[in-house]
Amino acid sequence: MHANVHTDRAGGGGGSWRLPPDETLQVADPKQKEEQDLFPPEGHNWRSIVFSLLVIGFVISGIVTAIYLLGYVDELLYWSGKRMKLDDFLQKEIIPQRLPSMWINSKKFVFQSDDGGLAVLDTATNTVSTLVTNHTIRQINVKGYQCSHDLRYVLFKHNVKQVYRISFTALYTVYDVANDHHMPIRLKRSPKLQTARLQYVSWIGNTTAIAIVAANDIYIRQSPSDEEDHRLTFTGEENTIYNGVPDWLYEEEIFTSFEAMWFSPDGNHIMYATFNDSRVGQMTYPWFTTTTTLSAGRDDNRTLFPISKQMRYPTPGSINPEVTLWVVDIRNLSNIVTSELSRPAALEEQDHYFLSANWINAPTMRISTVWVTRPQNMSFVASCESPDWQCIEHHSERAPENEWLDILPHPVFAPDGDSFLMMASVQETGTEHFTHIKHVTITQQRIAVISHGRYEVVRILAWDTFNHLVYYLGTHGKRPGQQHLYVVKDPVNEELKRSEPTCVTCDLSEVLWSSRYYYSNCTHFNAYVSPPSHTATNSGITHYILECEGPGLPLAVVHTALNHRLVRVLYDTRPAFTRKLQELALPTQRSFEIPLPHGTRAAVQLMLPPSWREELRDAAFPVLVEVNGRPGSASVSEQFKIDWGTYMSSHNDVVYIRLDVRGARGQGKKALYRHIGGVEVQDQIAALRYLLETLNFLDENRVGVWGWGYGGYVTAMILGSQQNVFKCGISVSPITDWLYYNKQTI
Repeated sequence: MHANVHTDRAGGGGGSWRLPPDETLQVADPKQKEEQDLFPPEGHNWRSIVFSLLVIGFVISGIVTAIYLLGYVDELLYWSGKRMKLDDFLQKEIIPQRLPSMWINSKKFVFQSDDGGLAVLDTATNTVSTLVTNHTIRQINVKGYQCSHDLRYVLFKHNVKQVYRISFTALYTVYDVANDHHMPIRLKRSPKLQTARLQYVSWIGNTTAIAIVAANDIYIRQSPSDEEDHRLTFTGEENTIYNGVPDWLYEEEIFTSFEAMWFSPDGNHIMYATFNDSRVGQMTYPWFTTTTTLSAGRDDNRTLFPISKQMRYPTPGSINPEVTLWVVDIRNLSNIVTSELSRPAALEEQDHYFLSANWINAPTMRISTVWVTRPQNMSFVASCESPDWQCIEHHSERAPENEWLDILPHPVFAPDGDSFLMMASVQETGTEHFTHIKHVTITQQRIAVISHGRYEVVRILAWDTFNHLVYYLGTHGKRPGQQHLYVVKDPVNEELKRSEPTCVTCDLSEVLWSSRYYYSNCTHFNAYVSPPSHTATNSGITHYILECEGPGLPLAVVHTALNHRLVRVLYDTRPAFTRKLQELALPTQRSFEIPLPHGTRAAVQLMLPPSWREELRDAAFPVLVEVNGRPGSASVSEQFKIDWGTYMSSHNDVVYIRLDVRGARGQGKKALYRHIGGVEVQDQIAALRYLLETLNFLDENRVGVWGWGYGGYVTAMILGSQQNVFKCGISVSPITDWLYYNKQTI
């Protein structure tokens, strides 16, 4: 079928449509003569076409140039992986998590294997066997464990509920390894159908007896299958008197753990601390329960308002918690004998803190304790001996002028109890002090410093008195953020007094050259040193487990102690997590030092976003500085971690910066003494100004700063300094007035 369409125009352009008589479709709009003159036939205007193409090309090139200058061309061309999402950080599925490892004796080491179960390494036979399957671990969501000395039982901690930052309550279950049987720990007075939440549970020495802390009182049970509880203390009172666990001040500022009991190796005695807060002032704060919700359209009886809680919170000038140490002889539970330990006589008339305690494996039952004065300018090491448990002061440390004494790990005593190793502040060059190891003999009253250098000793791992070797962890003097394993001779013999320490892991030297493949991306190490062996054929320390903690993914390798020979790889997280991390666009980490005014130096760590490249000379990235600033802390670390800074750098293309300035670990404390919030604020500003001037990829117009707690206080001081360096900042839970801060002196 055909249709013709025809139009007539009348006058100035109006028209009417009609179908022509035939069936041909015709579209016509005949122009009149005047219109044809106005609209001549179109031709190819080549000049206009060329001009248009030139304009289009110029615009496109301008856009590409602008993108390149902003630094995103490189991202578009070389981008690999996806940016991190907040859930990637919060859910922690890309972060290797492992239960702690421990030596049971000189030959057996328990660790969490790559499949998630608990395994036992036997160094005598170089074999690994399964102790607990991964099914059992997952079944009750284990958060911690302790093995009995004979490996017959494993004590599991699970269903943990946080109280404060460190303290918690939890459910505990004893697992019978041979019979695959679970025995929940509940006090006899608890309902049979309800497992009670407990504050602390532990094996007592090298026995299968159990110590339990519930409602601030101590109970003991002679075996896991025994349902009879023997109560040791009766004074526990919520929020006031604590037995076997610390109060808030000691938990948060001194012990940084939630246990205050020490067991003799033979399991016959228990030492514990009592904290009496009855004279400490109370602070009231609102508490919103997790059930508080707003329900629309229906009745809901849930609480919509906060409740008021109270805690004992000492402030400057107020009263300290009162600490008392006790020793309990539990060999005869029908006639329990309790003795009080005395404190050093120099502390009787002044405020003080109790720092730490431990048993000495001497021929006689002895205990060592460490105390410090309230201003933290004098500390005392004492020992207490059975049967009367009177304590004798053996050594004291005085703080350097215009400094204070740090809270350091407990001294390590020789088996005979006549000498010990302790960490202390030692003057190295000029007026600079670093934490090093002192060897102190009690009877001869001789002191020798056995480690030295411009680095910090982090922890004494073990003392092999048979081979006269001391194993310890320490930082690296020229490379901020690193942590290494060192070995040094002890000064027992005269010719060994000035032995140079050996860094086992620094630069993968010839000590570990044969193992360099495994440690190719490792500069932050931890180590587990075996207890000394006391056999006729092999005495002293025989093995250690060297754990790579970063910056690469963690792994652990077994080495012999005397020649550092690699024995076997114990576990390796790289196969399971490398692919997961390769799917993400993660920042690049750089650590280095920069000069500051007054002749000091600052340690710097940059997290460079994935779109950053060395060749991007003119790119400008926003900057976010994280401030810690707490005296003695270290923000710069080569340890592997996926944290808030990783997320911010990956997701938001931010250069995330951490700084260690005066007052940080290894940077000295003299400048901060009685001047908190002064030089560390100046150094943070000076460090960032130096970076902005030397690194042209940092955008000086987009610089932010944030900190938490003490870091929040420093952040607020930075923002109020009237220095036009930081454009914005966030102080999270900052200290706003030192009069209201807890009283532990810093």
